[in-house]
Amino acid sequence: MEHYKIMEMTIDMKTMITAAGIIAVLGGFYYSTQYRLVMLENQINEIGQKIDMQSGELNQIQKQLKGKKKK
Repeated sequence: MEHYKIMEMTIDMKTMITAAGIIAVLGGFYYSTQYRLVMLENQINEIGQKIDMQSGELNQIQKQLKGKKKK
């Protein structure tokens, strides 16, 4: 079994592979979570813009209805 001496410690190959695997899994989880959060933020912004547009249209319709009721 090969051993590597790093900072006066001996680490065997199995431990290095296990540590690298754990780091890779955690890194993948972090980056995929970041990607999903960015996508959710974009969707929320789009929905907010649509709501603002529809709110403005609703206000215009309400003004038109009030104008017709006065006549």
